Amino acid sequence: MKFKESNRTHQVGKDKGKPILVPDIKSKEDIPEKVKKFFDESYSFLENLVGKDNVIYAEIHYDEDTPHLHFYFMPIVSVVKRKVFETDSNGNIVYREGIDKKGNKKMYPVQKKDINGKNIFKTETGKFLNCDQFWKNLGGKTSYAKIQDDYNKFITEKGYNLFRGVIGDNKHHKTKVEKEIDDLNDKIKEMKTEFERNKKLNDIEIETTKEISKIDSKDILNPVKRKVVGYKEEDVNKLIDYSKQIQKQNSNNQGIIKKKDVLINELTDKVETLQSENTKLKDGRAIKERDTKIYEQQQTISKQKNIIKEKNSIIEKLEEKVNEIQETFNNFKEKMFNFCDKICRALGHKIGIHFSKNSEINYNDMEYYAKNINRKYEKSEKNKSDDFEIGM
Repeated sequence: MKFKESNRTHQVGKDKGKPILVPDIKSKEDIPEKVKKFFDESYSFLENLVGKDNVIYAEIHYDEDTPHLHFYFMPIVSVVKRKVFETDSNGNIVYREGIDKKGNKKMYPVQKKDINGKNIFKTETGKFLNCDQFWKNLGGKTSYAKIQDDYNKFITEKGYNLFRGVIGDNKHHKTKVEKEIDDLNDKIKEMKTEFERNKKLNDIEIETTKEISKIDSKDILNPVKRKVVGYKEEDVNKLIDYSKQIQKQNSNNQGIIKKKDVLINELTDKVETLQSENTKLKDGRAIKERDTKIYEQQQTISKQKNIIKEKNSIIEKLEEKVNEIQETFNNFKEKMFNFCDKICRALGHKIGIHFSKNSEINYNDMEYYAKNINRKYEKSEKNKSDDFEIGM
């Protein structure tokens, strides 16, 4: 496939500063057959996954940085599991009052249970638009990972060397802000590395400059008497200056060598790192380490799932118990209300206040009458207890 420059450059990473290339497509003839076949095979995989009749729309985009396929479908399933609820004698669903997560009262339908106390479900067949059941059929929480595994195996067998990616890496698509933060962190890292390098080079430069400045003050190159028997004074001075230049050049060369050493050490570290990674790949250590890490993560996830399952079971039982207590309390409250209503009506009839069957009772008035009657009997009991009995 032909590519062209996009007038943009990579801002970070190993390609920083290099131009960003995009596909140069002006007609169908510019698309290689292998690329067309790749998308045809990918479409075939997805069509087989969701069902041919359930595909709504599919289109390949070649006009962006990376050619890609858009695929839309309806999550149609042929079998669904539905909850079975308790019903009353009229066939209406029975509801029970409960407390939701926010502490508010809420009416919940009562799910039917078998003799072992497990929830009962019924199975229906047909054609259902059910997104939840569709993904459950494909593996639930692991459905995406399974599709990626199956697709990688499928497309690799078709002759395309596609990298699966790191399994269990939990990577997610970055937002624009997250990408900018990562780019800034990469720039900061590069700046820190550049600063450390320049600091080392600058220290070498200062050391070299000091060495060169010492040359002019060396006694051996600055004799008090410049006359040497058999030589002209001018020639002697030239010889001294030449010696100074040689020593300065020598010091300067030593500084350059030290700077080169800094850069060589950096490259050596990079080479050693690459060699170590290459060795791991050759002897399979990298794959073993990855697989070990994945296995440990899977074990941890499995343990956490079991803990969550146990906790959910406990919570479910507690919710049922709370609902039972709430129901018992409501029944008790209703019985107490009916009992008090009967007592008040009986009291009313006793003191000459008669109520019809459907008339409302003023409980404040009845409480007032009850207090007066009780006070009368309490006073009578008190007077009786104050009497003295004299025996002969």
